[in-house]
Amino acid sequence: MPLWLAEVDEESHFDRQAVLTGSIYYPGCGFDGSPIEAYGGFSHSFVYVDYYCDKETILRKISRFGGYEPVFIREIKKDELSEYTRPTIYPTVTDFYGARPDDSIPELINRNKSIANSGQAPFSIWTVMKRRSKTNPSHGPDRFSLLYVFGEGVATYHALYNSNKICPTAIVIAGADIGFGRNWTLFEQQGGIFERIVMENSAGIPKYLFTWNRYDPTYKDVQGRSQAIKMYWQKYTKKIPDRKFLSIWAAELKDDIGLD
Repeated sequence: MPLWLAEVDEESHFDRQAVLTGSIYYPGCGFDGSPIEAYGGFSHSFVYVDYYCDKETILRKISRFGGYEPVFIREIKKDELSEYTRPTIYPTVTDFYGARPDDSIPELINRNKSIANSGQAPFSIWTVMKRRSKTNPSHGPDRFSLLYVFGEGVATYHALYNSNKICPTAIVIAGADIGFGRNWTLFEQQGGIFERIVMENSAGIPKYLFTWNRYDPTYKDVQGRSQAIKMYWQKYTKKIPDRKFLSIWAAELKDDIGLD
């Protein structure tokens, strides 16, 4: 466990460098605790992002997280998260799922405004969870940090990581579906805006992607082929042993490490 996490309490300053460095980023997460179960201990910090959630539900789920109890729960202000820098990459028509070639970007943005939970004011919640005294140590690490942000997955990645010149250890691409899933873009789309934003980060790129079964370097996915979309990122085609229900893809990096 990192020293900052072992010592942090309700009076501690929110240290975004500590919380974000080496974290696992999960956009379009809802409140899926599976990655924490699978990778808690490999990383001690998780960043969850969704724009179709509500604060009361998130607070309730945090307080009921299996085997754990909060050391504290705190709201974090926007300026505590990032000294925001304007992105140099902007969406194109092909980034919007189901867009027609003659659609305009303003039309597409307006069309997708209804996807987010318009009744919820933006919020960011930070909690540190500790394992209950009666919970078996094999259940998970003694402590972990969870930052939950009401926001869109691509823009929030840029604000948290690119703007702060910080790189997460891994990104979870699972569950953020289009249509009824309310996502406006395919996160795993090769050449898509999410991949472009991640590749632009001057701090580097994550060592891993943790993905569901639609991520497909073999290009056999029916949905992807039917729309001539490659459902994988160019630098993440090296598969390593799975953990729980997600596939693990390692980046092509010179200092690549194993996942213990």
